[in-house]
Amino acid sequence: MRNLFAILGLFLTALTAACSSGSHPKTNAIAAPADNVTQVSVDGGLPGSRYVNGLFATVTVCVPGTSQCQTIDHVLVGTGATGLRLLGSVLTLPLPAWTDASGTPLVECAQFSAGSAWGPLQSADFSIANEQAANLAIQVIEESTYPRPASCTGTDISTVAAFGANGLLGVGSFLQDCGAACAAPLGAGSANPGAYYACSSTANGGCQAEAVPVSKQVSNPVSFFSQDNNGTIIELPAVPADGAPSVTGALVFGIGTRDNNGLGQATVLPLDSTGSFLTKYPANGKNSQAFVDTGSNGIFFLDSGTTGIPACTGSLSGFYCPTSTLSLSATIQDTTGLVTTTVDFSIANAESLLSASPANVAFGNLGGPFPSVASSSAGTSYFDWGLPFYFGRNVFTSIEGQSTPVGTEFFIAF
Repeated sequence: MRNLFAILGLFLTALTAACSSGSHPKTNAIAAPADNVTQVSVDGGLPGSRYVNGLFATVTVCVPGTSQCQTIDHVLVGTGATGLRLLGSVLTLPLPAWTDASGTPLVECAQFSAGSAWGPLQSADFSIANEQAANLAIQVIEESTYPRPASCTGTDISTVAAFGANGLLGVGSFLQDCGAACAAPLGAGSANPGAYYACSSTANGGCQAEAVPVSKQVSNPVSFFSQDNNGTIIELPAVPADGAPSVTGALVFGIGTRDNNGLGQATVLPLDSTGSFLTKYPANGKNSQAFVDTGSNGIFFLDSGTTGIPACTGSLSGFYCPTSTLSLSATIQDTTGLVTTTVDFSIANAESLLSASPANVAFGNLGGPFPSVASSSAGTSYFDWGLPFYFGRNVFTSIEGQSTPVGTEFFIAF
């Protein structure tokens, strides 16, 4: 069973930053404009904000079957999340409600490491680059239609200011955001996390948790494309040690479906059923459960007690602040141990770097301890390879069950 809350690994700390791979043994080319390529950028986010290491794209949604459309920029791209989520205060279209089998509107409490986002499911036609997905279930994040129930716990991030973007485009490894767990019957001992609700009334208490079949859940938009529907590639250039004010790259759809999305010499790392692999740091340490996610703005791993790297204080307490920049390496492998590779990365003093470069928002050498709130299993350690892992690399994410040049088992590759 996948862990919904770990897979939706979004970190939205006040001054967010990132940790990165410090050496990039392979050079990477950024794809030229094409029908299956859209531009992505790290540019600080919405006007008046400084979103550090946020990867943004522009998407278009339409009322299903019509030309009544809206284009929305600064939608965060997350390879550790699934589905399209837009802020209700930004969306102006009258999209129809997405309902359960009895016609009752469905609403979701989406959990992230930073908090939870509440809002109804609605139906939209979706397009990006020249790819289209018709009649897609999306989440509209807002609390005005159906009051947020007390059972939707966690810090409320249901506003643009709290969310830090106009939405989230989850293009991760899974077909649905929860899968079989949310389809399981509710009740004592159930594996169902209770993320979905059926709302028969707009009054307080009008929403009740409901088991929802996978066909009705928020789904990966890429899997709905008529072609190029088996995965994605994030292509970003490397950044200088002191950061950059902006970075432009590409989000490429499909793996091995066109001349511009072949695997080439990339190392293919199979994932387990939770979308995870293993990372060992330090060399004599134990393996941590690991995942990649462009929606996380740093490499978040272990804790200060384990790594010996001092944490920052105050508003940057979620990041590491070593006295000098550290050059580190970690061993990455699949859970069977058949594929193993070493990744070098650097950790800088977050406070010094961010204050020294106030115009910069793209950093490749910031990181922090993995938030203990996101750890659900005692004794389990986690390693989140966030956006800076992607700087200077082309990183492939295949989608479960979809056919690729290496089969139907899902993987990441770089």
